[in-house]
Amino acid sequence: MKNHVRILAVEDETAVARLLALVLCGPACKVVTACDGAEALEKIATSPQPFDVVITDHQMPKATGLELVRQLRRDEFGGKIAVLSAHLNEENTRAYEELGVDLMLSKPFDIDELRHAVEVLADEPPALVEHPEYELRQGVG
Repeated sequence: MKNHVRILAVEDETAVARLLALVLCGPACKVVTACDGAEALEKIATSPQPFDVVITDHQMPKATGLELVRQLRRDEFGGKIAVLSAHLNEENTRAYEELGVDLMLSKPFDIDELRHAVEVLADEPPALVEHPEYELRQGVG
């Protein structure tokens, strides 16, 4: 894992947020928590350093995980995005896939599997965010 990975864990259940921080935090990793998508966007906007990975729940008050991911894509967030939820159905899974999330895990989750997944995400270079509304043109000019 690269040095000093910054993770934002977005989770409305305090116990789960604490567990994520405890499990993922380490000498090369800093975990910040937010209780919903609105607070997450505020923390991202005011953070002096960018986050490398955002892990979000799906079903939360104020702004759902899907609303958060949509806004992150509009803002061209350069990090990785993981969804960790007990409420993933076919419809919202497809919506997350269309938004290009990097990982989806169901709750309850295996702690070692989550740790490994975050390590892999942190080591990968950021993906090029493709926006369907913008067409990439090559060879023009």
